[in-house]
Amino acid sequence: MGQIYDVIVAGGGPAGSAAARTAALRGLDVLILEKSPFPRYKPCGGALSLKALSMLNDPLPPRVQERKITGARVHYRDLVAERHKGYEIAWLINRSAFDQHLLEKALLSGARAMTEKALSFRDSGESVSVQTKDGIYKSRFLVVASGCQDSLKKKIAGPESRESMGLCLVSEIEAEEERIVESLGSALDIHFSVAGGYGWIFPHRGYCSVGIGGLSSSLPHPRQAMRRFLRENGFPEASRLSGHLIPQGGNRRRVARGRVLLAGDAAGLVDPFTGEGIYYALASGKIAGEMVGYVPAAIVARSYESRIEKELGRELGHALFFSKIMHRHPRLFLRILAREEQVLERYLEVGAGRMSYRDFMIWLLPR
Repeated sequence: MGQIYDVIVAGGGPAGSAAARTAALRGLDVLILEKSPFPRYKPCGGALSLKALSMLNDPLPPRVQERKITGARVHYRDLVAERHKGYEIAWLINRSAFDQHLLEKALLSGARAMTEKALSFRDSGESVSVQTKDGIYKSRFLVVASGCQDSLKKKIAGPESRESMGLCLVSEIEAEEERIVESLGSALDIHFSVAGGYGWIFPHRGYCSVGIGGLSSSLPHPRQAMRRFLRENGFPEASRLSGHLIPQGGNRRRVARGRVLLAGDAAGLVDPFTGEGIYYALASGKIAGEMVGYVPAAIVARSYESRIEKELGRELGHALFFSKIMHRHPRLFLRILAREEQVLERYLEVGAGRMSYRDFMIWLLPR
């Protein structure tokens, strides 16, 4: 514990593993502090967009891949629209295996990991001391990638307001492969019948991920809403539920101070419309890993915030604007989305990373 690392990463999920691997590949001494042993269960729909795939340096191993997705089916009341692209727009993955894969890549790159929870930190200006139950670890920099509810994050960005927090409930329900292919094929099934949010049914390998998500302020009784969604779609109401809070991306937040950088959910980097966070976790983690190796300590926080805003924040701001339009005029927007197949087809290009939210809105608003 007398060693001073170049960087300590709190959290071994996608953001933390990306930061650790990037820094380690640049020859830095990296320590990952993760509270849970891997592989560990992570409540998640498990959709990995092409944008997220573009952040990986290697192909996904077969143990991670579960189904290639080429399109989406959208429900709004009695309206249903389905469109497919001539290419994959996402992969459904085993999230536990995916996170394990990313952590292993970070370790193979030279990072070290310990199963310890980072409880607090102190930035002296010259180094950062990180307190765990077993002792104190010191480093030149700290990357906080331990989620939006962690106390470490709150020391930099402060607490989240209820109005800027979303929540998700998810259940993984076993199903025969033949039935999954027959009912869903290679499409994501999206339902906008859930008040204050949406529901999803994703066709994994041997099971379906079934869930709901939305702003916590608009889902006062999420378990009731989830049970109803399960019942309406032919799934057992008694299915085991898992849930977690997610930040609404696009709101301005402080993501760095001194020698401490926030990444992923801890930085509030989540698509406010779809709830996707893996791409932003990987991207922000990579940026953090680059910054701690090449930018002088005196300007690292300011430089990191500038890059996050330029490369991720602006797009999330457009996504938030788009999400607010949808929530203010849900009937109009969703009727257009379900009736106008060209609108759904264009939106799939956003999910695939071939069109930005800004360009999509410029195309959509005149219509």
